[in-house]
Amino acid sequence: MPKPMPVAVLEAKRESADPLAGMQQAKGYADCARFDVQYVFASNGHLYGAFDKPSGIQTGPHPLDDFPPHPDLCARYAKDKGIDLASPEAALLFQADSPAWSASRYYQDAAIRAAFEKIIRERQAGNAPRVLLTLATGAGKTIIATNLLWRMAQAGLLPKPALFLCDRDELRRQAHDKLSAAFGGNARIVETVRGHNAAANARIHIATYQTLGIDGEEDDGGDASFLTEHYGEDAFSVIIIDECHRSAWGKWSQVLTRNPNAIHIGLTATPRKLKPPRRPRRPVRGAPVEPRRAAIAQELETALAKDAAITAHNVRYFGEPVYEYTLAQAQEDGYLAACEIIKRKADIDARVFTRGEVLAAKVKDIKTGKLLTEADLNKNTYTGKDFDDELFIDLRTPAMCQDLFKLLCENGGPEQKVIIFCTRDAHADRVAMHMNNLYRTWCTANSHARKDDYAFKCTADAGADKIEAMRGSGSRAFIACTVDLLEAGVDIERLNAVVFFRYLQSSIKFHQMVGRGTRIDEATQKYKFWLYDYTGVTDLFGTEFITQPPRSGGGGGGGGGEEGEPYEGTPIPGIRLGEGESVLINAQGRFILANRNGQATPIPVDEYRREVIQRVLSEAHNLDDFRALWVEAKKRRQLIDHLLGDHLSPEVIREADQMAEFDLFDFFGKHGYHARALKRPERGAHYVSANAAWFAGMEAKSAIVLRGLGAQFAQGGTEALESDSLFDVPDIARAGGIKALRALGKPVEVMQDAKMRLFGV
Repeated sequence: MPKPMPVAVLEAKRESADPLAGMQQAKGYADCARFDVQYVFASNGHLYGAFDKPSGIQTGPHPLDDFPPHPDLCARYAKDKGIDLASPEAALLFQADSPAWSASRYYQDAAIRAAFEKIIRERQAGNAPRVLLTLATGAGKTIIATNLLWRMAQAGLLPKPALFLCDRDELRRQAHDKLSAAFGGNARIVETVRGHNAAANARIHIATYQTLGIDGEEDDGGDASFLTEHYGEDAFSVIIIDECHRSAWGKWSQVLTRNPNAIHIGLTATPRKLKPPRRPRRPVRGAPVEPRRAAIAQELETALAKDAAITAHNVRYFGEPVYEYTLAQAQEDGYLAACEIIKRKADIDARVFTRGEVLAAKVKDIKTGKLLTEADLNKNTYTGKDFDDELFIDLRTPAMCQDLFKLLCENGGPEQKVIIFCTRDAHADRVAMHMNNLYRTWCTANSHARKDDYAFKCTADAGADKIEAMRGSGSRAFIACTVDLLEAGVDIERLNAVVFFRYLQSSIKFHQMVGRGTRIDEATQKYKFWLYDYTGVTDLFGTEFITQPPRSGGGGGGGGGEEGEPYEGTPIPGIRLGEGESVLINAQGRFILANRNGQATPIPVDEYRREVIQRVLSEAHNLDDFRALWVEAKKRRQLIDHLLGDHLSPEVIREADQMAEFDLFDFFGKHGYHARALKRPERGAHYVSANAAWFAGMEAKSAIVLRGLGAQFAQGGTEALESDSLFDVPDIARAGGIKALRALGKPVEVMQDAKMRLFGV
């Protein structure tokens, strides 16, 4: 076969170790189906232990001569998975990836294999397969889809075209880029060109709901659509639905009902379960009942009933995910950026404004400036979750913007790439205005040339044309003030921060929005992003992906609303606070997003640091023990591995404590042993000056090499002293490198002595 298929993991330990010593580690590799293997082994080269995941039984030690041979493992795999390896469909499991995307990550390969296993079982049973894959935003779902289709094509299981279906032009473009890299001209975008379907003869058709005419937005009363005009029933072998948690709440499910025999594959980071629709809220006494509002509620209820049967409840339709790869796992593996959370809260959000108080404050329509009456107010009381949605308070947004701008200046500077999620278009306009004014003031105070399009509204109404500049330029388009437009489908790898100025109830929307910041950008050295939470939305981490049907307009509470103003002509009430009143922004804590039981969980920075230091202290009880451990590469790396194994990242907490200029030795020394911390250049320089007598008592070339360690440490810290290129540094190489050290004794011992001196302060 073109490619072998992994079925087991084996952890090998040294001969002197217990044969079962590596079992826990090996189980960790196989845990959470991350490698999607069934059998786990540990061995010391003489004996081995075995763990069978399907049965949960562990045995051993056994003689290595009894290790199960290849045919037996294959037979066990086939039996446990319920797959006939002799069937034509089984060839799927052994196909190689596309040459364009052959460097796939382990979890991408595991996800594809898990999908194929279900497809094979379902086809063997005579069923049309339905498959759900759940992977964190930024984990490469489109690459998975590309290689999945490529392998199916190579196995001869695409007798009819495949359809890749998404709901946004940006997603369609991204999909075309990746699919065409593998399939060339055989991957085409569905669109009308000279009266014909441009993708008619392609093997891979890439479409949005809108281009198929099934988004339900322009229903003329008939059933005709691009889908029905250009595609017959059962036109596709495979349909892949990207971001399948997003429903058009209308007719798009017909692409599935018209292709019942196709393989349906859903991709999402947030598989949706849906609550029953809420009853329409009773109108406030004295307020007019708006016919448009009632009509919208009825339309939603009717559309939901049709759509929910197929697409609204992902798990019910596709089945449980065959493979899951969470944000926490991806961050721990280093494939997604780490996250530091800063929580803030406006004190006014704790207040409740009655209708009487709002009227007494001479409430005006923020669009026209006209005074409003009791009949214009839709609620008896307004709380924090209504602010900047159903009630604007004049001092609240400026105070939040000023606080955010200060935080940006403290954490990297104001010219960062940032998305601010606002409540509605009118809110986004005001946030952009205040951020621009704050930036102008900062530029003037710092004699800094202002960049173009610093902050801009980016919604369905305006600003979408600046996304490319935000993505690709380091000199313009920094702060995007949006509502829902950038919620999903827009990759801005260099994004430094995600900000929530809006309240949310939807865990799905929240996780999708956070996902905008998780991508790593090597070009700009972005391996971490900030999450600034002004509304408590980070409490949604770890909650289920259950949502309400979307409510029309607003979007503040329901988390499912569309962008823009909710009802044309509806007044937006705004009030001014009285003289002497102000809005204060209070700190609510700093957190690190960490892996706890497979879930991304905010951990207070102090608690996270305490856990890290306690783990270090358990292995080195005092500073002398720690120094001796640190200078031995093997012991030091073992310590770091133990921290990572406990889901603790020393790099992340060092960054959170703003100690990036310090080596980890100094970070641990300061917090664990109350030692004086020196920055890398300071420690390197002190090593050279404090050991002048030592250098003077040795040969000149040896002294050059050993003094050079100080300069290398100043640049790269401890790791630089153990780099393969250390002795290729020009000054060190010219002095003889390792050969020069031999004049002082064994080079290994000389280096250990030098390190002890370096870390001796």
